[in-house]
Amino acid sequence: MVALQNLLLLGLPVAIAGAALEQRAPKSPFGLYAYGDGIGGAPVFTSGRKAYVGNASLLEDIEAAPVEFMTTSDEELVGSPNTTANSGSPTWSNLTLLVPDTSSDSHQVGFTNSTPGSGMSANGFVFYGEFLLKKNSDGNLKSLWYAVPLEQDGIWSLEWNSTGDDTSGQILLTLKATAPSHGKDKAE
Repeated sequence: MVALQNLLLLGLPVAIAGAALEQRAPKSPFGLYAYGDGIGGAPVFTSGRKAYVGNASLLEDIEAAPVEFMTTSDEELVGSPNTTANSGSPTWSNLTLLVPDTSSDSHQVGFTNSTPGSGMSANGFVFYGEFLLKKNSDGNLKSLWYAVPLEQDGIWSLEWNSTGDDTSGQILLTLKATAPSHGKDKAE
């Protein structure tokens, strides 16, 4: 009996560890929020092409709105405007999130409603808890998100992989499916 108890106790951490590694996407639809130095949970938004973090209303573009995402079986993130968080009526919907791959000179994260162009990657997005990561073709998980401030305070361009980008003011980010606890967009 003691041997059986010891066997069960030895197996329990393995079962728990295995459960912790299981990929779980947030319940759809969900928003993504950026956290970094001076950025305390600013939502990801777009006006239909480029990805930004911050207050969408400050972009002065009627198409700008926070994005509500859904995951696909191909590990893609498809977004539509969160119209409850926006006073406008954007015409874009069902856009796929893109990040530049290693062959691209660009760092700009964006969206498309068609097949990704050369140098862009649309799949491999996975969650570790509430944290958004990108799985490379070799299976490694990466979090290479960063922000570059725009001229307008409270808005940053969402970028990927700062290697080779010497733009000043870069802020390393974590993207999470968890809204800030203070309940509003926040640029600290």
